Amino acid sequence: MHKLKNIISLTVMVGLGWMAWQVWFPGEIKVAQDDVQVWLPERPNLGNLENERWRVFTKRMVWKKAVEDLQAKFKEHNMNPIILNRKEAVQLHVFDDPRTFVSNAEAQAALKEWKIDSVDILRRSDGKYMLGLGRFFLPEYAKLRQEALQALKKPFKYSQETKIIPTYRFIFPALSEKEAEVLWKNIQDMGAINPVMMTENEFNALFVGGM
Repeated sequence: MHKLKNIISLTVMVGLGWMAWQVWFPGEIKVAQDDVQVWLPERPNLGNLENERWRVFTKRMVWKKAVEDLQAKFKEHNMNPIILNRKEAVQLHVFDDPRTFVSNAEAQAALKEWKIDSVDILRRSDGKYMLGLGRFFLPEYAKLRQEALQALKKPFKYSQETKIIPTYRFIFPALSEKEAEVLWKNIQDMGAINPVMMTENEFNALFVGGM
């Protein structure tokens, strides 16, 4: 009987010791979980980037003269990119004199108050006149005009419109990544500010069907 009590006591002590060990030094916990489906945004299948081809192209251009000048530079360097020409919605930045004038003579007199270039006299649909202080598709030029107008400390109106106009991009053949990086740098040095470089798959996702 005494031995039985000793066995029971020993069993209890071992059990309590095991429980204490589990509290202080828990083993690896494995939790069974259901499969989780993760929804990711659509993105072109890039495949193996080591073997991916890359495209270099200029940013959107809207001024035909700038397109012709850059095309001439490319020809000088024996480069013959194709031109992607299509119509797109482009934001137009509009600056106007807030006043209206009954006659062209009044508008002419008011025009002399603006000591900046590219100020136009515009005829409104109601027969009155107004002064257009500049229209710009490029945000950089719009910012320069805004700063020039603010320096004159005269009232002016600013608004934005969306226009569907012809746009142009110079597109170069697909290259290896290293070749594309060299081309990107060369194009930037020629005056094309921040040309774009992307994988062939990404390029096709954006432009296939537009060329």
